[in-house]
Amino acid sequence: MQVRQQETVVPASSPPPRAISLPEWLRTAADLVAALGTEFDADRERLIGLQERLRAERCHLAVLGQFKRGKSTLINALLGAPVLPSAIVPLTSIPTFLHGGDGLTARVVFENDKPDARFAGADAEALGEFLRQFVTEEANPRNRLGVEQVEVTCPAAVLQQGLVLIDTPGIGSTFRHNTEATLNFLPQCDAAIFVVSADPPITEVEVEFLKLVRGKLARLFFVLNKADYLDPDERRTAVAFLQRVLHEQAGFADVPPIFCVSARQGLAARQKTDAAAWEQSGMNDVEQRIVEFLLTEKTDVLQRALARQAADLLADVSHRLELTRRSLQLPLADLDARIQQFADRLVEIEEQRIVLLARLARDEERLAEAVAQRAAPLLPKCLHFLQRVVQESQERDNAHWTEESARAALADAIPSFFEREFGAAHQACDAELRVALQPHRRRAEELIATVQRIVSQLFDLRCDAAPKEIALTTADRPYWRTHRWVFAGSASIPPSWIDRLLPQRLRHARIRHRLTEYVEYLATRNVGDLRSSITDNLHASIQTFRDRLTAAIEQTIQTTRTAIETARRRRTEDSASVAPELARLEAALADLQTLRQHLAPLPQ
Repeated sequence: MQVRQQETVVPASSPPPRAISLPEWLRTAADLVAALGTEFDADRERLIGLQERLRAERCHLAVLGQFKRGKSTLINALLGAPVLPSAIVPLTSIPTFLHGGDGLTARVVFENDKPDARFAGADAEALGEFLRQFVTEEANPRNRLGVEQVEVTCPAAVLQQGLVLIDTPGIGSTFRHNTEATLNFLPQCDAAIFVVSADPPITEVEVEFLKLVRGKLARLFFVLNKADYLDPDERRTAVAFLQRVLHEQAGFADVPPIFCVSARQGLAARQKTDAAAWEQSGMNDVEQRIVEFLLTEKTDVLQRALARQAADLLADVSHRLELTRRSLQLPLADLDARIQQFADRLVEIEEQRIVLLARLARDEERLAEAVAQRAAPLLPKCLHFLQRVVQESQERDNAHWTEESARAALADAIPSFFEREFGAAHQACDAELRVALQPHRRRAEELIATVQRIVSQLFDLRCDAAPKEIALTTADRPYWRTHRWVFAGSASIPPSWIDRLLPQRLRHARIRHRLTEYVEYLATRNVGDLRSSITDNLHASIQTFRDRLTAAIEQTIQTTRTAIETARRRRTEDSASVAPELARLEAALADLQTLRQHLAPLPQ
């Protein structure tokens, strides 16, 4: 490793003698670490990465509601422009993610690697017409275009603050399995707004949906839209009724506040820049008491986490500087003896690392087997469900029952059933995975702490470096996940001409026989696909954790070696430079200590 030629220079970017904000604090820390030498480049990159995380952090707010409740109009009001098509016709099964950006753009992502469709322009209505081609049932019935999701950027002020609005297909939409896909998606979001309206305030379908949603979100807000159609007494009655239903039927222990709005009036007010009308529409309360609260809350949590990580990183840098300084002060023979002792102890560390990875591999096999065991009872459950679908279709159509109508009923039922089962299986597997990885995480962190203690003991240093934490998962942006469940065989079996000549009883018996084989194929294939998908996710998660664990251990060992070897090389190559180098290290340590004291207090 090379050291930049600054042996007699105190780093130029000394921290200012005042409390500074976290972004400025991180920039100053990165500058200080950059001045230390190329062996600290990785630390500088990590500090820059923390700055990027702070800048890129987003608060994901899903908007839920039944058809014709005014979800899209509510979002358009927050944006201040008619970006989303209004639901005069039902929307199809596609979520729309709205991000902040310099202009109006849209990207339509398709399944099966089909090239994206894109829009860029300045006209919000033109963007709305572009989106209408893909997200409405009228233009894209049953999502025949194979759209996976839509991403929109908009220069709206509310999005520039870091909010991502997500217009979900919600409930009561064309495809029943959208409800299951929505339920699987919501835990990835920070919060959701559930939109109801005065006609009627809430339906049985919505109540059943809310029973399922209640435990999946940290925060759920309620908006009563179209409140402009009600007089003050009617509005109070509607709010009281809605709160009572949420408490008594949907199971909300605390009566949630209800925001009464007219999204239509709010959009008009924003387009006219009429602050008084915006306030009167009720949308100002939604923007300030929901959106701004969420952004502030999430930013505070993130800042505390990043400040802790940065402080731990600087403590580690200071520890290595102390190690280099101590190595420069030792007689050369003494230094060589301690280096050899450190190498000997690393043999033990490597043996423990191998044992740790072997235990992790055994747990991986056990978890994969648990997935298989969990999928086993799903096959008879699926068979029973699909057989019941066939039976109900026959009872419904009676004499007019055909194989085609039964297959259509199966095609309609399968996505909803398997999205629900996939969500439950994925949630159970994720919970088991976190529990299983915790002991491995602790052992790895103990192994890293052991390396730090060995160094401190060998070189007479304080062992005050913060313990390294190894993350179990990486928090990525939420993504909408649906699957192409199989609901058709490799080839449709046309009904035999003989069927048309047979009496109804015999004809139906032949159809039931063919459908029995068909149902067995569908159940076996989809259960197998579900098991394979969960298992693949499991292996990918464990591999990510394994890589992170190995990298953390190797990084601790390598940076320690570098600190010692840098000092030894300087001792042997140019003994005259030792005194200036010691002075530089003293100054750097003082600067780092001062910086750690000047971070402005963060919200608790």
